[in-house]
Amino acid sequence: MILALLMSAALSGADQPAASAEAATPQAIPVAAPLNKGEQRIKMVCRQEAPTGTRLAKRTCLSLEDWKRRSEEDQEAMRQMAMKSAFSDVRGR
Repeated sequence: MILALLMSAALSGADQPAASAEAATPQAIPVAAPLNKGEQRIKMVCRQEAPTGTRLAKRTCLSLEDWKRRSEEDQEAMRQMAMKSAFSDVRGR
């Protein structure tokens, strides 16, 4: 049964070689699609990050604005930790 289906498919394809040649060529896909009114392109930046305690790097992709915000949040967290350690040393705890 399967052999008969394969044979009929092969024979039907032999009748129309131009159609199969068109189907075999890939369609051109635009790399950058046009933007709609009011839309903006977002530039993504990918970095390899190795979390503490591992050598295995993980790829992280964020927009430039997200990388800047993340950096500012990290700096603020470090300031907060430094402030806590400075106050704990003064009080002797």
